[in-house]
Amino acid sequence: MRPGYVAVDDGPLQFLCFAPLRISPESADAMRILILQSQLGTLLGGGETFTRNLFQAFSARGHEVEAAFFADRSGSYPIPLPPGLKPTPIPGWWSRRAGQSVLSAIGRRLPQRFNGPWNDFQERVSWRTVRWYNQSFQRRVENLFHHRWNDFDFIYVHGNRALAARVAVIRPTMLRLPGPVPPSTEPLLRKVQLVCANGDALLQIRKFMGDGVIDLPTGLDRDLFKPQSSSVRDQLNWRETDFVLGYVGRFTKLKGVDLLARAFKGLSEKLPNIRLVMVGHGEEEKNLQAELGQEIKTGRVHFAGGLSHSSLAEWYCAMDLLVMPSRYENFSNAVLEGMACGIPFLASDVGGNRIYARSGAGWLFEGGSPEALARQVEVIAGNREELLRRARVALDSTREYSWERRAYQLETLIQGFLQNGHD
Repeated sequence: MRPGYVAVDDGPLQFLCFAPLRISPESADAMRILILQSQLGTLLGGGETFTRNLFQAFSARGHEVEAAFFADRSGSYPIPLPPGLKPTPIPGWWSRRAGQSVLSAIGRRLPQRFNGPWNDFQERVSWRTVRWYNQSFQRRVENLFHHRWNDFDFIYVHGNRALAARVAVIRPTMLRLPGPVPPSTEPLLRKVQLVCANGDALLQIRKFMGDGVIDLPTGLDRDLFKPQSSSVRDQLNWRETDFVLGYVGRFTKLKGVDLLARAFKGLSEKLPNIRLVMVGHGEEEKNLQAELGQEIKTGRVHFAGGLSHSSLAEWYCAMDLLVMPSRYENFSNAVLEGMACGIPFLASDVGGNRIYARSGAGWLFEGGSPEALARQVEVIAGNREELLRRARVALDSTREYSWERRAYQLETLIQGFLQNGHD
């Protein structure tokens, strides 16, 4: 039996220049929230998934939610917002990863001795591009909403610290940090009324912010992510006896997909029944397909592309083991979703992966080492009984997670601040 078929949750913060609190006429408890998240309509990343799910549940509690994000020049965007979220796309040409696929292609053709320096150069270019991108989003948001700020009771900003500090002078603001930030950012963070994080980011930021950063954990759609039958193996002509590894996420160096590819090439020579399914897109996609070209031809590796959130569970349930080889990970949505489907994980020994490992639902390997990854997969593949035991633990350990619970927590935080901190 595969795991997918197992039967069976600071100091005082100051603010200035707030207009009177606006309460929606329909209900004394109803609020109007503005989300500022640049990639909300264009990316299926963990932060975007978190926001869509959280605020869909939040709007179901009777609140009005509007979301502003970048779109293309015509105002179109590929990922629709869920019911209850009013989209406000900001037209233009925007990419946080501009040029990264070209740089990756160049790096693939360089001699191996240049890989380290080239990766460092590519990383520096990436951070400068992200900084320019965030500054562009801030300018566009300020221009678009300068006459509308008082329409909203509260502003929710994802990731962009400078934007959150700027808006916090005008309206009460919550900043969600999807990853750790250096202690030097503390003065900027202290300008924002509510700062929240989860996973490894929460642990790291609390080292210098203390209780000034709030725990806002992730949630889970338990109607979607649960053990179920899957036709994926039949579609790929894979057998029940094959040992299927899976990856779900962005194809980037940060996610360690290159490490997984190198490990799998060695494993495929030792384990004739091993298979790999890769779900997602990203700038490393062509590199991965080149690295695994022979394995793709022989049917051992399948690239599924970017899938809708609603179709992911069937792919999780086709796996024996979910692999998360990230060079850094805050708190992976993919690992949580896989666990809810009864799939144990193998993750790099970094960041939030260590938090998941405390549940006993998976294994850790030495981060950055494809050899360590491959060795651990061999051990796991040789012990089906332990794999199934951890699958049961994975399923049990996700029962507390719920987007409805997170929406109630967010509502309580915001209403408490508006009623008490605003007086």
